[in-house]
Amino acid sequence: MGFSSELCSPQGHGAVQQMQEAELRLLEGMRKWMAQRVKSDREYAGLLHHMSLQDSGGQSRSSSPDSPVSQSWAEITSQTESLSRVLRQHAEDLNSGPLSKLSLLIRERQQLRKTYSERWQQLQQELTKTHSQDIEKLKSQYRALARDSAQARRKYQEASKDKDRDKARDKYVRSLWKLFAHHNRYVLGVRAAQLHHQHHHQLMLPGLLQSLQELHEEMVRVLKEILQEYLEISSLVQDEMVAIHQEMAAAATRIQPETEYQGFLRQYGSAPDVPPCVTFDESLLEEGEQLEPGELQLNELTVESVQHTMTFVTDELTVATEAVLSRQEVVSQLQRELRNEEQNTHPRERVQLLGKRQALQEALQGLQVALCSQAKLQAQQELLQTKLEQLGPGEPPAVLLLQDDRHSTSSSPGHPLTSVPGLRSRSERGEGRPRWKSLRATSLESSAPSSRSPHRCSSFQRCRSLCRSSCGTMGPSRGRRWLSC
Repeated sequence: MGFSSELCSPQGHGAVQQMQEAELRLLEGMRKWMAQRVKSDREYAGLLHHMSLQDSGGQSRSSSPDSPVSQSWAEITSQTESLSRVLRQHAEDLNSGPLSKLSLLIRERQQLRKTYSERWQQLQQELTKTHSQDIEKLKSQYRALARDSAQARRKYQEASKDKDRDKARDKYVRSLWKLFAHHNRYVLGVRAAQLHHQHHHQLMLPGLLQSLQELHEEMVRVLKEILQEYLEISSLVQDEMVAIHQEMAAAATRIQPETEYQGFLRQYGSAPDVPPCVTFDESLLEEGEQLEPGELQLNELTVESVQHTMTFVTDELTVATEAVLSRQEVVSQLQRELRNEEQNTHPRERVQLLGKRQALQEALQGLQVALCSQAKLQAQQELLQTKLEQLGPGEPPAVLLLQDDRHSTSSSPGHPLTSVPGLRSRSERGEGRPRWKSLRATSLESSAPSSRSPHRCSSFQRCRSLCRSSCGTMGPSRGRRWLSC
């Protein structure tokens, strides 16, 4: 039973925030109590010192300083002065010891509350963006492209004149290319959302709550040491005071950080509220082409965009892997430093290590985020690589609806259909082997893409202007240079 398994729901998050507020109020009350005790001890020590000085002046004027009563009283007043010095020293020890440490603990607790709240909100926003907003945007664009493709297909089928039919075919080909390319983006987005959903509910959110519980328990352990030190310094030797302080000491001894939150968990614990994971919306295919749900489309229209996407994802995966290694090194370094400092730090000085402990937990959370990004990119790379391996060195599959037209249009030089990227064979483009083959061997060593063949088709300029007018770029991301046929 712990935070990571019992408090993953929004209700659990609200309960944690309420608990943190209540504990901060309790710590503030303790600090005011100790500050008042320091003030009272100082005032009491000052009064005892003033009384001792007054009585010393009276003794100096006494007529019988050698009387047993005077000597006894002189000893009493002398011990009172010693008592005032002891109480003054106790007050200073309380101020520089337990009270100072408690103030530092409160600041660390406030910082932990702020960090946890911000991190929880960030995780929820990232999940909402990846799992809902981005997917809904892709689905909306998918529907629009599917409608455009269906409309272009109807116009193409209804066209009777050769000129109108050629123009309709060009529009239909462009709409198909856009649809297939966006279909691939949607498949990759769904896969990324699935991985993010899995990491969020199985690793990142439970990890955040687990680190929060560990830090809370460590702070409870620190508070226990502070209270025990406070009671040792402020303890008096009178029988009745000893009994009272023994009761207070027993109460402080009963504090167990490992069981501190068991009652809280029993009251507010609940099953994790994990929403359904996103899946490919097959209703998007009702008005579109005959596409396989969740499968990348690799054909004569998309082969180059898939290869470009493979290059981009491989580069991003290299960066993500380097980020993971860097964060792992940071975590290892913090763990080593913390172990060394724990060995050389007195248990009552553990409060000095809270900042480093919190830094370690934040580094672990950052590592989980980096691992999630790496896993998403690796999953996307595997999808792309598997599809490209299935293709091998052969020609990409033809689009079925365009097969019948290719024989009638291939003899026409500069025909728009042959100018669309991906419609010419690899031998016509001058490509000996697929570009992704060389990318696989260097996916984690170099981010530079392999060189492309300099050969271009006779309709290069027309193809480039056609594709630029339809989508602005042939690359997988904005800002990439347009690659030739």
